[in-house]
Amino acid sequence: MKLFSRYNRIVLLVLVCLFLLSSVIYYFLLDYILIQEVDEVMAHRKIRTENYVRATGHMPPADRMGEVRINYTVVERPIKEVFSFETAYDTIENSAGTFRKFLFTVPADGQIYLVTLMRPLAGTRNLTITIILVTLATILLILIISLLINRLVLRKLWQPFYETIAAMRNYKLSKLKEVTLPHTSIEEFVFLNENLKDTIHKAEQEYQTLKEFTENASHELQTPLALIRSKLDLFIQREDLSEAQSEELKEIYLGVKRLSRLSGSLLLLAKIENQQFAEVKVIDIREKIEKKVRQFDELWKDNQLNLHCDLQDASIQSNSDLTDILLNNLLSNASRHNVVGGTIYIHLRANKLMISNTGLQKELDSKRIFARFYKGESNSHQNGLGLSIIKQICERSQIEIDYSYKNSRHIFQLSW
Repeated sequence: MKLFSRYNRIVLLVLVCLFLLSSVIYYFLLDYILIQEVDEVMAHRKIRTENYVRATGHMPPADRMGEVRINYTVVERPIKEVFSFETAYDTIENSAGTFRKFLFTVPADGQIYLVTLMRPLAGTRNLTITIILVTLATILLILIISLLINRLVLRKLWQPFYETIAAMRNYKLSKLKEVTLPHTSIEEFVFLNENLKDTIHKAEQEYQTLKEFTENASHELQTPLALIRSKLDLFIQREDLSEAQSEELKEIYLGVKRLSRLSGSLLLLAKIENQQFAEVKVIDIREKIEKKVRQFDELWKDNQLNLHCDLQDASIQSNSDLTDILLNNLLSNASRHNVVGGTIYIHLRANKLMISNTGLQKELDSKRIFARFYKGESNSHQNGLGLSIIKQICERSQIEIDYSYKNSRHIFQLSW
């Protein structure tokens, strides 16, 4: 869930709770105020009645005085004035309704009169409901408009954040391209962008240092490794070596050979990342594959491998050397990880190349297969850089590569 969506939900929940609570409070508060107004009118009627009695000595006529009903009753002693509610028949509404009732006593004509004042509350209730509905509708409208404005404003405010995330998503450390982060006046996003730029700068420096070290180390290793291999070649050919010594020297020779291959692969990766294969031209990919098939033919016959080849005309815009390395690695993998009597399948279309092979090994980890030094369980003698080199070449050549495992076949599909 997005942050501003969660924020809007929280705000909406709080506003709804406040809306309901304020509605209840507002209703009772408004009802209380209107009842107080009614009580003041009836208290004023009491004062007028007492003034009339003091002036004339008699009770005023028992008229309705508008909505207020008045009734006199002779009692034996005074009572304390009291307000109350009472249900009675309302002749104006022609139905039973709630009345506000006010009792007080007034001495007149040598007697004590109990005065009963009653005023219907139907009009007050209707007025209360009308005011509440209008007020709540206004508040609800304001809340809806506020939420809409809030959503639009939040989306606008968070736009620099999403632009920053998009820039970081497209950033690749190996390309060493400057990241363009959006300009913003929001302090938090400015702080975020500054820290990201600083982190990227440090990462690029460390990456460049590591890459230079790898390239230099791989390059420097080539000469002594070549010297060691040549010396071993001469030493192995000596006739005075025992069988045990010869086997040990062969193991040493294989170890040096693997080390040389590892050094060469690391050097090749460094060259690809440094974009030293810059020359690009249109390549007849069908012609390239046919040449590779002729080169691998003897190897496949020795390993009793069958070839199923279906080629159509196709071309690709890439570096010729990188294309050779790409095809070599793909075909070498298909040969190396096959079984005796197995099959290699090559299918070429206008913008797609699929190379697959049979094999004993189960499906490879599709999430890690192109990572450096990833090796399947049965390939511990390999350096784990072949597929990483393939991936790097594909990225440099704008080629999409996918791996899948179907019908006991490992399938590598290239699309451009």
